[in-house]
Amino acid sequence: MRTPHRLALTALVAVLALAGCSGGARTDDSAPATASPSPSPPPASQPPSPPPPSATTETLTPTPTATSSTTPTPPPDPVMPALHSRTYEQARAELARAGVSTARLKPGAQHKDVTVPRDHDGWYICDTSPRPGAPVTAATTVTVRLARDFSDCTTSFNGYLHQENDPARTP
Repeated sequence: MRTPHRLALTALVAVLALAGCSGGARTDDSAPATASPSPSPPPASQPPSPPPPSATTETLTPTPTATSSTTPTPPPDPVMPALHSRTYEQARAELARAGVSTARLKPGAQHKDVTVPRDHDGWYICDTSPRPGAPVTAATTVTVRLARDFSDCTTSFNGYLHQENDPARTP
């Protein structure tokens, strides 16, 4: 994507350079230099005539030129890193390194019958939203599903960690 911008900028500089070279006054060195006679002063009885309007009242208006507005393009959105099997504390550090605001990080339990405690830094990440590799905008909330043990990430009884908590269970 950067090549077209550089090509356009190079072309613009070349056009401006050529336009600047052709705008100067031309001199003809082959014609002999002749002194132009100076005008004689007007007679004292007549008031001096005003100079031609083009000599004194001509205002120069600048010609619009193309300026290369090098407005910095905003950096691309950070990409969601792969956090599966890491602890919450490790994931928070990884998100910060990736440029994702940790203020938008929301923990949740992997299972319906588990409550995530306030101190869950040592819990393991089973799943993330958005998925790894997805762009994370400033408005994106990053949700991580946590389990106390990493082996609990793959254990599920209809969304419950303990089979006896599953209402669909028949004894």
